[in-house]
Order: sequence, then structure tokens, then C-alpha cells
Amino acid sequence: MNPMMRYRGEPVEVRMRDGRVYRGVVDGDPPPGGFFLRSGFGRRFIPFAAVIFVFSFRFRRRIF
Repeated sequence: MNPMMRYRGEPVEVRMRDGRVYRGVVDGDPPPGGFFLRSGFGRRFIPFAAVIFVFSFRFRRRIF
């Protein structure tokens, strides 16, 4: 099971290796090797290999 699916529907912030930060809600049926993040701009695939950390706004802590 994809480790991010326990946080499906939760608002999160994702920091990537290249310094970009994405905010949105964990969404959808996960493909292997990543997860989808839904924001006001649409749906974005986030590969696990490019993630430094994921911060949960609901739990106010780092979750990945």
C-alpha cells in the first residue's frame, strides 16, 4: 500500500529536492512510485524520489 494514502483528503505541504513547495490535498488512486496532489491549479503527480518531506497541516507535523 502507498504510504501516503493514509493521509488521503488531508491538506499537506510537499517540499521537493529542487526547492519547490506545493500545497494541496492528497488525492486519488495512487500510481506506483508516487501520489497525486490536488490544488486550485489542478492535479499534480508527485514522485517519491523527488520528495524531501511532506508536512501535514492537520497534524502540524512532518509525515514523510
